[in-house]
Amino acid sequence: MPIDFWTFGVQSLVIRARMFTMRPFALRLVGLCLVLAVSGYVSPLSNGFASQNGRGGIEPVLRLEKPRYVEGEAVRFWVGVKPKNSPTIPRELWKPCSLSVTRPDGTRRVDSIGWPIDGMIDHAWSGGWGFGDEKVEPGVYVLVLECAGEKTAPLELIVEQSEILAQIKAQFRFEREGAITKSTHVPIVLTVDNGSQETIRFPRRGAMAEGISLELVRKEPAFHSGLFFPWEKLSHSNTIPDTYSWDFPEIPSVTLKPGEHFEQHLLLEDAFSFDQAGDYHVTFATVFSVLVGEKDGPFADVCPIRISAGGSASFVVTDADNTTSSRYSEK
Repeated sequence: MPIDFWTFGVQSLVIRARMFTMRPFALRLVGLCLVLAVSGYVSPLSNGFASQNGRGGIEPVLRLEKPRYVEGEAVRFWVGVKPKNSPTIPRELWKPCSLSVTRPDGTRRVDSIGWPIDGMIDHAWSGGWGFGDEKVEPGVYVLVLECAGEKTAPLELIVEQSEILAQIKAQFRFEREGAITKSTHVPIVLTVDNGSQETIRFPRRGAMAEGISLELVRKEPAFHSGLFFPWEKLSHSNTIPDTYSWDFPEIPSVTLKPGEHFEQHLLLEDAFSFDQAGDYHVTFATVFSVLVGEKDGPFADVCPIRISAGGSASFVVTDADNTTSSRYSEK
C-alpha cells in the first residue's frame, strides 16, 4: 500500500498525488499528499524505535501515531529512514525496505516499502503506512522495519475494541444519479453525524492535507480515472503537523457536540465534467482524523481516530437534454 505522505525536513511543500489501493473505495484513501522539504530532519522517535545495529550508513525508523488504536479505524503509523554516521544516505542503500507485521493470531505478512522518488531522497524521510484492506482485529500487532540489512526493534501496535466508531457516521450523499445529460448539475453532500456522548472535532477538508478523492469508471468506451477534488475549493492551513491533535487550535476544524450534524456541499462538475455519453460509476472518499472528548479524557490515547467516509452513484449520461424536466436545478 502507498505512503500517506513523505516528510523530508521542516520546510514543506504539499504536492497532491493519486493513491488508490484499498477496497471498498471508501477505504482506499490512505492519504492525500506528498510532503517534500529542504532539510534533513525527521520527526522525533516518540512511541517508536530506531535500529540498534552498530553498522553505519542507514537507520530505519518506525513509530506509532498514538498509544492505542480502535478496531475498524484506518490504522496509520510511520515508517522511514535516517542517515547513520553521515549527513546523507549513500545511493547504494536506496533500496526498498520491508515491513514485517505479526498479527495477534501469530500469522505474519511482509510489505515492501519503496524508496521515495521525489525530494531530497538522500536525506532522512518518513511517511504514513497502514494495513491496507486487511480487516484489523483487536489485539497486539508486532512491527519490524528492515532497510538495507538494518532492523528496528520490534514495536507493538495495540488495537482495542470500542463502540465509539459505530457512533460517529460519515458519508458522501449524491443528490442526483441515474439518467442525466453532460451538463446536468450533480450536487454531493458530505455528512458527519455525532451519535456519541462526547464532543468531537476534526479538520475541515484540505486543512490537514486530508482531501477528497474521486474514482470514475466508464464502461464503454472503457475509461478509469482517479483524481482529487480541487484543493483550491477546500480549506487551507499554515500548520500541517504529522498528526492532528488538541495542540493545534489554529487548524480550521469542525466541532460537533453530542447529537449534532455537519454537512459540506460539493458539486461534481467542480472536479470532473462528463465529456462523453456513457454509463459511469463515480465514487467519492476521504478519511477524517477525529478527536473524541478532551485532551485529558478517556479517549485521548486512541485519538485521533481515523474514520473513512465514502459514497458512490451510477449515471447514464447522454449528449443532449430532450426535456426541460430532466434538468436538475440546485436548490
